[in-house]
Amino acid sequence: MSTRFFSLDERNADLKDLVEAHPETAAEFLRRYNMSWYHHENALEGIVLTEQELIQALEHHVVGDASLMSVLTTIRNHRAALETVEAEASSRKSKLTLPFLVGLYETLLRDTNPSEKEKAIFRREMPLHRTYFHDIAQPAKIEAELEKVLKFTATAEFKEFHPVRQAAHVHWAVMQVFPFAEHNGKIARLLQTLYLLRAGYAPAIIPGVERQRYYETLRHPATALRALLIESIENSLEIGSRYLRSHRPSRRAASH
Repeated sequence: MSTRFFSLDERNADLKDLVEAHPETAAEFLRRYNMSWYHHENALEGIVLTEQELIQALEHHVVGDASLMSVLTTIRNHRAALETVEAEASSRKSKLTLPFLVGLYETLLRDTNPSEKEKAIFRREMPLHRTYFHDIAQPAKIEAELEKVLKFTATAEFKEFHPVRQAAHVHWAVMQVFPFAEHNGKIARLLQTLYLLRAGYAPAIIPGVERQRYYETLRHPATALRALLIESIENSLEIGSRYLRSHRPSRRAASH
């Protein structure tokens, strides 16, 4: 596994070099990558977002159709949560805390439910109808189990993990607790993104077509999710490298 991590680091460094060498091409690639991330993140939750909805939410400020308000708010909340993670990732001395997780939850909920202020912080029941079907913590044990997860991220053992392994472990561990009434998947993957960003990786895109496989990994040890995450990162690095190489200006065009 260490060899595969080393290969990931090398390929990620190569992609960063391409981005720096071709800033104009890279800007469009990163825009497309960003849109793709939001699309697939929601697809994993069973929500299909159109390109028009994503562009309207992320690149425009005026809402032309009132019927779109709900979906646009959901996307913009997701963006705000990602921006919070990006800010946290820039501070290498920070540590994962319960208030940080609750803050992400509240950001994702913002302006989407009239009664959101009355909601308890943690899940109060074992939901009968839910997207994920792996075993989750009983409500009475949620806070204690979540504290265990957060405490482990501060240990020397965890800090010695490769960042991709850290990302996968936190993602998997939070999903085993399933602390909130909703948005658990998004929050777990945002925490995954935190560790990837700190290490200089882009947010990982787990394709929506892998939705069932993703759900299944949560019913197994963390190594299953880690394998899917590594595969997803490898695919993204390959796509990014291919795009930048094929769309970069020719030397002749650059000379004129």
